[in-house]
Amino acid sequence: MVINQIPFKEGPVETMAERLFQTMNAMDPQWQAKVKPATQNQIHALQQTAGIQQYGRSIPFAYLQFLETMGQNDNGLLAQEWDGGIEANIDSIIEDYAYYIDLYEIDRSEYLLFCTNWTESALFLKLATGENPPVYHCGKLFAGSFEKYLFQMAFRKMERTRFSYEIDFSSSSKAFADFLSQMSTPEALCTKPIERIEQMLKPYRLQKAWFSDEVHFLGVSSEYIMRVDLDWALNIIVSSDQFSVLQKMKKSLNELFREIANWSDQCM
Repeated sequence: MVINQIPFKEGPVETMAERLFQTMNAMDPQWQAKVKPATQNQIHALQQTAGIQQYGRSIPFAYLQFLETMGQNDNGLLAQEWDGGIEANIDSIIEDYAYYIDLYEIDRSEYLLFCTNWTESALFLKLATGENPPVYHCGKLFAGSFEKYLFQMAFRKMERTRFSYEIDFSSSSKAFADFLSQMSTPEALCTKPIERIEQMLKPYRLQKAWFSDEVHFLGVSSEYIMRVDLDWALNIIVSSDQFSVLQKMKKSLNELFREIANWSDQCM
């Protein structure tokens, strides 16, 4: 299966860029050659624009690696987010920095802007949380760390380009909240929503990816891959080269989430 041909290696944050390049190059041998790093002058300009140094902050090491390897052009890596139209190159971030800080009423001492979208959505790194900080969107946790976020985007690149078929399940925010409420028990109240979903998916015996977090579950089987996203409500994407496998999964998951099922099929 294609997933076995693409490495998603875990390791120390110091090797993040190297491991990410291995992953992306396995999908496109020319991928690394097409990225473009930010210059030290640009990185310094971002620090000045963000104004984080006056608060005793610095650019987190994980994000600094991103800038120093693909800060001017990430060759579409972050374009996997939302519906495309992503601006993550350092010049665009510098140009739009003040606008998004004001738009979201962001505390400059707490957050660093690194990605925007034409819908005026934006992603921020939460500072003062170490060298591999979590990603936030609209004040909510969006990814457990910047490193995990990058590998989640690589997973989505694989999902969108390496499989023939996909099924997509989603629910409204209210329906999902009602669903969680209905399935709550005294024990469940002590667990996070993603943990409850993982428990429900346990019979599928998926291999959990190391870059899963409190918002995302990413799993692999011998016949398909699955991505669960709880950022807005409940969204499940299953990808495979076998249409019959997806039809079986659709039926099975439909029974599991019967009350809030809303499926769409796609040929990739």
